[in-house]
Amino acid sequence: MENNLRYPVTQLKYKKQAEPAMQEPQVDECAFLKAVTVTRAGAFMDRGEEKDLLIPISQQLTPIAEGQSYVVYVHLDPMQQMIGSTKLHNFLDERAKNMAAGEEVSLLIVGLTDLGYKAVVNGTHLGLLYKDEVFRPLQAGDKANGYIKAIRDDRKIDLSLQRDNQQTRDELSERILAFLKENDGTSTLTDYSPPHAIYNRYGVSKGKYKKALGNLYKQRLISMTKEKISLL
Repeated sequence: MENNLRYPVTQLKYKKQAEPAMQEPQVDECAFLKAVTVTRAGAFMDRGEEKDLLIPISQQLTPIAEGQSYVVYVHLDPMQQMIGSTKLHNFLDERAKNMAAGEEVSLLIVGLTDLGYKAVVNGTHLGLLYKDEVFRPLQAGDKANGYIKAIRDDRKIDLSLQRDNQQTRDELSERILAFLKENDGTSTLTDYSPPHAIYNRYGVSKGKYKKALGNLYKQRLISMTKEKISLL
C-alpha cells in the first residue's frame, strides 16, 4: 500500500492513571500496547499473559521508547510469527472505500500531527480529526464514536466527533434560542467568542456555531453585534 503519511505522528503524553487499559492483540487488528523492553532487535510490547509482542526496528515509524504506549497493527511475518508494526499506513487504507460523509464510525486515536489527531477508522482506515475542531482531551489509545465529516477529492478521510446534518443543525438553533429566552433575550457568546467558550456552552465547534447564528439571523430571529446577540 502506498505510503501517504505526509507528516510524523507525535506520541501523546498523558497521566499514568488515565492510560487506557491494555488489550489483548489479535492478528490483523490494532491494539494499544506498552513497550516493556527495547533491544537492538526491536521493541517488545506487553500483551498480557502471552509472550511479549516484537516490533522489529524495520516496523517502527519512529523509534519506540521503553515505557511508552503505542497503537500497533498486529500481523504475521513470513515465518507466520505474530509481530507488530507502528507503520499503520502499510496496513490501513488512507483512502476511503465504501464510506460516505455523515456515516458513524468507531475511532482509535493514534497520535497528534501538525493538523490534528490521526485516528484508526473502523479498524480498517486512517483519518484525521482537525485539532481546531477538538475541544476535549484526547490521548493515544482512546476510543470514541465519530463521524465522516468529508471525503476529500483525493479520498482522504476527514473526521468529526459531532454529527453534522440538518437535524443537529436545527437542534443547535433551538438550543441557542432557548438560551436567549432564558437570559433576557441576550447573550455575549457571539461569532467573535473563543472556540472553547462556545464548546463549553453548546458542545460544538465555532464553525458550527457561526453557521447556526447566520441561519437565525437570515430568519430574522436574532440581531448580532460584535459584543452580543439579541432575540428579536
